[in-house]
Amino acid sequence: MTSNVQPFTPRRLLRRSEVQDRVGLSKSTLYSRISVGSFPKPVTLGSSVRWVESEVEAWISERVSERDHANETGGTAGGTDPASGAPPLAA
Repeated sequence: MTSNVQPFTPRRLLRRSEVQDRVGLSKSTLYSRISVGSFPKPVTLGSSVRWVESEVEAWISERVSERDHANETGGTAGGTDPASGAPPLAA
């Protein structure tokens, strides 16, 4: 008889400062991107918030893939894709 029990994979939750260190965004830019849906939403824990590490890492991987795809296709003039809904990066 085989078991249908899925292995448990622990999830790590990151503080805002850890997220900012990993992605290099200011607090205001981070929350701006969350509000437009272009960055993972935090998990509320009482009066504080945390981000799921795997979701932040997936977001970083998507940015790298976008960069690599842009390099393969010759890049994009003018910066970000307006269809993505993401605000432009701060200088």
